[in-house]
Amino acid sequence: MGVNHMRLYFYTNEFINNQEAKEIVSHLKRAEVSLFSNLSLKAEAKGFSQDQPLDKMDALIFQGKKLDPKISYLVALVLSQSKPVLCLIPEGTKLDEAWHILQSDSSLSAKLHLEFYNQDNLEDKVFGFLRSLDSGSIKDLFNIKYTLRVSGKLADYLNWKAKKLNTKKADWLRDQIQAMMAQDADYQKFLKNKFVSKN
Repeated sequence: MGVNHMRLYFYTNEFINNQEAKEIVSHLKRAEVSLFSNLSLKAEAKGFSQDQPLDKMDALIFQGKKLDPKISYLVALVLSQSKPVLCLIPEGTKLDEAWHILQSDSSLSAKLHLEFYNQDNLEDKVFGFLRSLDSGSIKDLFNIKYTLRVSGKLADYLNWKAKKLNTKKADWLRDQIQAMMAQDADYQKFLKNKFVSKN
């Protein structure tokens, strides 16, 4: 899995000579997200899979000109799970009435990002969305299990510290790591440049 453990599903319904879809996939791979898609698998596309349930995804990215029944279902499903959706629509495309209906629903519009793109700003649109995901509450959930092996001496210290502070060992360790992250200038610089276009 990539550095940021972000899991995205990319869907396109434009299959003939779709250079933009290939570019989007390239940008997402460069960002080291775990990428799943409806596109056909290719030998060179390591870490790229079709078979992953949407409830395991952090977000959905759609690229195309109009809604079809499949993407309509996927967008509705992901939005019903309160997860973000980025819809990349070529500039000059007239929006379907369905997009207007989704945008007018205030409970959905906060998670629905409709972006018109052209060749010059496609990368910025993708990385802008990734930045918003990376800084959102989804990254603050404690949903990744991490096994840590420690010595008896460290275990004694953790037990003593947790008892003294009347907290759980895992909570205390998380707090310590978060404090270290906040004070680590190199890591803060990395975060600042994590999803920056490399034009």
